[in-house]
Amino acid sequence: MSKKILIFIILIVAIVLCYALFQLPEQVVEEGGKYCSVDDDCVVFGETGDCNCGCYNKENLPSLTEGECFCAAPTSCKCADGTCEGVFVSISNFEECVEAGYPIFESYPRQCVTSNEETFIEEYCANTDFSYIMTLEKAKEIAINSECGDTLKESYMCNEITGTYWIDLDIEKEGCNPACVINIETEEAEINWRCTGLIE
Repeated sequence: MSKKILIFIILIVAIVLCYALFQLPEQVVEEGGKYCSVDDDCVVFGETGDCNCGCYNKENLPSLTEGECFCAAPTSCKCADGTCEGVFVSISNFEECVEAGYPIFESYPRQCVTSNEETFIEEYCANTDFSYIMTLEKAKEIAINSECGDTLKESYMCNEITGTYWIDLDIEKEGCNPACVINIETEEAEINWRCTGLIE
């Protein structure tokens, strides 16, 4: 075999190998989530700072993460120009904290803790001496299973003096503005029609 043919074969093999090496499969992510092809590639577990992920040890959150890391997926990071970039979502309440994927303390009411250790408490109502407490979620559950039914509006208020939740109802009745009143002590609910003026 001539020297020229041997060199030609070596060149062909080298070209094939280079082509194979650079044909990476889709959604291949380097360890740690540095490179990406789609947003889902960025949702990785890692040390604090990796795509807004956070690591808590067992002393901080013993019953929640058991020392493992968590990510605020799927809004924790995005794929931009082939690399993962952190997206820091503004959290202002318990619901947003839970939706972002942060861990929850199973206390009553529940608490949600962000990666920068901000704590948000679940919406609740308590009487004046805090001898009785009820979360909004539980109040809605009681209301739906009572005469109030599944007609609850988003608007509500807590009356600490009477120890009651007042959730507005989507029920039409002339001259009335009905609300479902949930007693946080007895866990009973009833409709208060809150009618004004003469009703025929």
